[in-house]
Amino acid sequence: MSEKELEIFELCERLRELLGDKEAIADLKALWKRHPEMFKDMQEVANTIQKVVSEPEIIVDANKDNRNYEVIKVAKILNTEKMADVVIKNEKGTNEIFHANKKRIGEFERLKNKENLLQVETPTPSTHQLNGLELIDENLSSANALSTIDNNIIPQSKTPLESKTQEDNYENLESKLQAKQEAKRGREMQENTKNLTQDSKIEKNAKSKRDSAQSADSFKKAKPKRKHK
Repeated sequence: MSEKELEIFELCERLRELLGDKEAIADLKALWKRHPEMFKDMQEVANTIQKVVSEPEIIVDANKDNRNYEVIKVAKILNTEKMADVVIKNEKGTNEIFHANKKRIGEFERLKNKENLLQVETPTPSTHQLNGLELIDENLSSANALSTIDNNIIPQSKTPLESKTQEDNYENLESKLQAKQEAKRGREMQENTKNLTQDSKIEKNAKSKRDSAQSADSFKKAKPKRKHK
């Protein structure tokens, strides 16, 4: 099994504006291991992240130490007892989700009183939550509602084609992440080369000045003094 389970998430329009990219990447396995008491598996982590980043109700500037990159916290109410929050950082053009968790609903009210709020919206859910299952609004038939519950309760087996497609998606995610990391290293190497070139020019100029000064001193010492009659 891979040491990482990477997935890319589409961000809402407001997050795209704040972070400068329409997507964010997450290591689902790492996020799940940090909070196994809140998530039953990696799929639940992914579902929670998708709900929050696609329609956040609160957006907070979480860059506490004035770092030279963006850190954004987003939150959303899941049901009458729980909310979820996700933290995204953008360092040199790459959006990374490095925190995802569920918390008591009281935390949502605390976030609403933050001074560094970037967005607050009143939740207007089109579905109701009941024990972690989404029930469609009352105008749908009972049969449809029961069908929705059954689909959530009964695991759906994947066909070989679906499994192969998922493997291909992971490979594409790995390739995309590696490409971004290589581009980042390339920019850093260019910057380092530029700095080394500038340092070399400065050292060369300083050496030239020292050589000129030494030549002048040597000329003064070598010049014979005229005797006075």
